Amino acid sequence: MTSTLSNPAGEAGLATIIQTYNEVTERLKVSHELLRREVCRLREELHEKNKELQRRERLAALGEMAAGVAHEIRNPLGGIGLYASLLERDLEDRPQQRGIAERISAGVRNLEAIVGQTLAFAGGAEPNRQGVRLAQILDETLTQATTRAQELDVQIDVKTGLGEAELFCDAGQVGQALLNLILNALDAAGGGGRVWIRTGDCADEEGLLPITVEDDGPGIAPQFLQRVFNPFFTTKDTGTGLGLAIVHRIAESHGGRVTVRNRKGGGASFVLSIPVARREPHADKAGGGE
Repeated sequence: MTSTLSNPAGEAGLATIIQTYNEVTERLKVSHELLRREVCRLREELHEKNKELQRRERLAALGEMAAGVAHEIRNPLGGIGLYASLLERDLEDRPQQRGIAERISAGVRNLEAIVGQTLAFAGGAEPNRQGVRLAQILDETLTQATTRAQELDVQIDVKTGLGEAELFCDAGQVGQALLNLILNALDAAGGGGRVWIRTGDCADEEGLLPITVEDDGPGIAPQFLQRVFNPFFTTKDTGTGLGLAIVHRIAESHGGRVTVRNRKGGGASFVLSIPVARREPHADKAGGGE
């Protein structure tokens, strides 16, 4: 007769092993899932970086070509402008013919503006960075935009309390970028519209201070949102399509960024983020003993 002997200690040990195995397996599953997600995130990030690198290479090549064309156009354009001005002077006593010469001069000025924008986009000059108050840049930019706002009867609302917020930037370049955004918003808002300009309360984790320019215009068609910063892309009847491309170049050259989205209430919202000036900690003053 055979008897089966139970071994409680052995059974408990086996249960412990099985439980430990299950716990380890579950932890491995969790770790595997986390690792899979991280790999996917890194792949997406690498894909975006590669796209951005390709974009920069294309823009650099386009900038070189545009600069060459602009320089070739500028020389004969100057001669045309000179001869047109001479014609205006010689035709002082013949108003009808003088009017034709004036139209030629006006056309030359428009072309010079286009050439200037093309060279500004292609220039790629390194920014001369220094600490500058955001309020100062904004005041000077608004002064330049006031005439256009009055012509279009558009109200500009600016957030107050900017205080002593200081950017580390090329004031001229950032001012140009802001002016381009404001003029673009004014045109989008149209007669009787509104434009809002505001800033973040503080810099983000990357040390960038966001400056937002919004309008209550028709907004941007979804299929165009990813293209508005491409050079020579425009949905307007007039314009070169370089204004926003210049903003994008200036933002990148400062280590910042510019983004766009449509507002919930209608219109477009552009956010220009520029590095803030980092203040060095004050050295402790040497003090004498009492």
